[in-house]
Amino acid sequence: MCLLEVTDLTVTREGNPSPLLKNVDIKILTDRVTVLLGESGSGKTILCRTLAGLLPDQMMILSGDFFFTGKPVSYRWIQKKRGRTIFYTPQNATASLNPVLKIKNQLNEVFHKGSMRLSDIFIKLGLPDYHRILNSYPFELSGGENQRCLLAMAIALAPRLLILDEPVTSLDVFLQKEFMTLVKKITVQHPMTILMVTHNLEMVENWADIIYIMYKGKIVESGDFPAVLLHPEHHYTRELIGYF
Repeated sequence: MCLLEVTDLTVTREGNPSPLLKNVDIKILTDRVTVLLGESGSGKTILCRTLAGLLPDQMMILSGDFFFTGKPVSYRWIQKKRGRTIFYTPQNATASLNPVLKIKNQLNEVFHKGSMRLSDIFIKLGLPDYHRILNSYPFELSGGENQRCLLAMAIALAPRLLILDEPVTSLDVFLQKEFMTLVKKITVQHPMTILMVTHNLEMVENWADIIYIMYKGKIVESGDFPAVLLHPEHHYTRELIGYF
């Protein structure tokens, strides 16, 4: 089943005639890991923020139709559903958390809305010393620990769609693999559909089901991950695979 679909999406910035996204079509299928791959500046984050209802005020949608579980919805509907239905985790987990509030204060409101105990979630995330983390400020934690705090929020809210925007950029190779294994485990225990953004093809080769290639604000190629790797059609896709 298609969980979220967008057709003919064009987004621009106020005062800039050149579209940031151009006639983008994307389908996110339930229980599949969809990967959005492309270089920095290709429009990946803007697309994700649109799907999560988080476009900055200076950006506007010129065209685009949204569908959730096959039913047409508005961008305003998506904005209302962010958090509980669509959860977006930005690139820098540490920067996305409030630096002057302890983790427990930031998680408190979220966990009042959820049905699981905080301690249970942190143990599932491989953080048995959750008392230390809850009483810490974001700058006192590692990048990986802050990432897991964001995942804890997502698990508590149990969204249908979890968008991970460059989730392992700040982690070393070992922690990248550990984090990805953890995400896969969580999506089995707590059914969530994953949309992952990255510029690192190697990082997702063992995780992706479907892939979309973004280039200069457009989707230039898409399909089942193995098929795109074996038979790339667009020159940019061939370049990416060549580097890989």
